[in-house]
Amino acid sequence: MRHPKGIDLSGKEHLISHSYEHDGKSYDTLRDVSEWQVLGGKCSKCGRVAWVDKKAVLAKVGNQYLLNLGRHLTCTCGNKDGNRVMIGHISRNA
Repeated sequence: MRHPKGIDLSGKEHLISHSYEHDGKSYDTLRDVSEWQVLGGKCSKCGRVAWVDKKAVLAKVGNQYLLNLGRHLTCTCGNKDGNRVMIGHISRNA
């Protein structure tokens, strides 16, 4: 769906070719997330997956390890515990 001014209102979901949960085995930080990757979160309670703006998260919490970032994520259902970090790859065809 497009706005009359040309703004895409459908979100980033159609741009993500595949995604995975960050396992915590590699010690990646927010700045290590590449340009073609998007940052997201998965709720441990309801299973909702949402994509967030990496620059906004970086400005709010600083350059943190992705393993520690889950405790800063809050779902729309109100859950703050056990949320996982997701890494998505932007489709090249977008």
